[in-house]
Amino acid sequence: MGGKDNIFGYADGFDKLLMFLGTLGSIGDGLQNPLMLYILSDVINAYGSSSSSSLSTRDVDKYALELFCAAIGVGFCAFVEGICWTRTAERQTSKMKMEYLKSVLRQEVSFFDTQEAGSSTTYKVVSLISSDANAIQVALSQKIPDCMAYMSTFFICHIFSFVLSWRLTLAAMPLSVMFIVPALVFGKIMMDLIMKMIESYGVSGGIAEQAISSIRTVYSYVGEHQTLFRFSRSLEKTMEFGIKQGFAKGLMLGSFGVIYISWGFQGLVGTYLISQKGEQGGHVFIAGFNVLVGGLSVLSALPNLTAITEATAAVSRLFEMIDRVPSIDSEDKKGKALSYVRGEVEFKDIYFNYPSRPDTPILQGFNLTIPAGKRVGLVGSSGSGKSTTIALLERFYDPIEGEILLDGYKIRRLQLKWLRSQLGLVNQEPVLFATSIKENILFGKEGASMDSVVSAAKAANAHDFIVKLPDGYETQAGQFGIQLSGGQKQRIAIARALLRDPKILLLDEATSALDAQSERVVQEAIDQASKGRTTIIIAHRLSTIRTADIITVIQAGRVIESGSHNKLMQMNGGQGGEYSRMVELQLASNAK
Repeated sequence: MGGKDNIFGYADGFDKLLMFLGTLGSIGDGLQNPLMLYILSDVINAYGSSSSSSLSTRDVDKYALELFCAAIGVGFCAFVEGICWTRTAERQTSKMKMEYLKSVLRQEVSFFDTQEAGSSTTYKVVSLISSDANAIQVALSQKIPDCMAYMSTFFICHIFSFVLSWRLTLAAMPLSVMFIVPALVFGKIMMDLIMKMIESYGVSGGIAEQAISSIRTVYSYVGEHQTLFRFSRSLEKTMEFGIKQGFAKGLMLGSFGVIYISWGFQGLVGTYLISQKGEQGGHVFIAGFNVLVGGLSVLSALPNLTAITEATAAVSRLFEMIDRVPSIDSEDKKGKALSYVRGEVEFKDIYFNYPSRPDTPILQGFNLTIPAGKRVGLVGSSGSGKSTTIALLERFYDPIEGEILLDGYKIRRLQLKWLRSQLGLVNQEPVLFATSIKENILFGKEGASMDSVVSAAKAANAHDFIVKLPDGYETQAGQFGIQLSGGQKQRIAIARALLRDPKILLLDEATSALDAQSERVVQEAIDQASKGRTTIIIAHRLSTIRTADIITVIQAGRVIESGSHNKLMQMNGGQGGEYSRMVELQLASNAK
């Protein structure tokens, strides 16, 4: 993607043609004032030379026709300008948005783990797709053509001025510089301040986004005042930049007073040229007016330049993401896809730290073999590394040392999308999307038939409750599945995982957040879903993995015990080990 990192980075041949025609239209649009003034110079001359102090009907018809023709020409150019630039803006920004989101979706999980101060990764992603992309579109469709039209006005006004009265033009230009240069200087200062304000607003936006996305937590802890205080504090810097911007804008507008000096000077020089040099009054007057209009057109372009600068900065941020090469690339087509998967998984001497916490070891010499078709339970205290094993098997992360094997093949050498298609993951808090139950289940396998959806729902013990809902499978789940109970969400998540018919089923605390009745129903669904599959179950409630073929106890990133429930309970001559102690503690806790 390198080399495309400019505002026209995604312009193809058709877009370049549209921009070329749009540029011609912008130049023609900029002729509006110069042409009108040029024609009026002849009108003024004709009026001044008329003995009756009035124009003849023939003169009126002549100049009216010239103005009419100029209006048609300029109007056509403005039409071409508008339609061409708007069309190419839509095309280019659509490509940018697609490439941006495509790049975001191919990033490794660790990219989303980190959060900058006050601005979450989620906010940055949404901001670029919405506000920043819109800024680019506005710049392409409006600001760039407007800026070209103003520049066209500037150059053509001065050309006509030289044609009409080169003496007056040369005399008036230095005074034009006197109000253009300060405006450009203060305009540059304003643009710099605007860029700083945008960065400051990013911090404020991050605070607002985090609060709104976690509104229940804010309400439950009565955190509205604290959120408003943080938001207000973040806006103080923005307000400081705004005050400086207002001061610069005031100085810029104040510098326009030079215009009146220019008018007075032009009147003095013009009188001399007409009375002493014999120049025509209309030409002298319009030449001076053209110089001022040309200078003012530069000032009119400043707001557009500001918007273009903002869009350029947005493009830089956008292409920074588009050009980012992830360490684990989900779009990488390289790698092997096995023709048959038995489902044996092996972790060999795994060492791993999360990228966001590089100094905190998670797995330290982790070794585990999971036979094909068996149910394996992983237990241990919080932070021992249980969920990390699933994250590594899904290749959300890669281990620092060691290898993970699937049927004897290193998963690093397998095609990533194919690997993940063999895995079905159900988390403790399954995420459902704000769409129908049917669409949520279909997320597990694109293009699956309705019969497959129903079969997966039945296998997950979800079909019976779904058909009792008012709209059945078309019932809306609500954002994050808020319209459904915890047990219902879990069963839909299991159905989604089963739809792809995975060879390996991964259950990460799938029943820990449920009440006893919901847990029993979901556990039945899990027992049914795990038949004939390699199943890895992470659980705090040891009752859910009691019947597992193998139970593995993890402590401080290492396997310390492994075996069936009965074997682990009878370790150390019937005294038991760590697993036995955990069972006793949980039984005692339940008895209370």
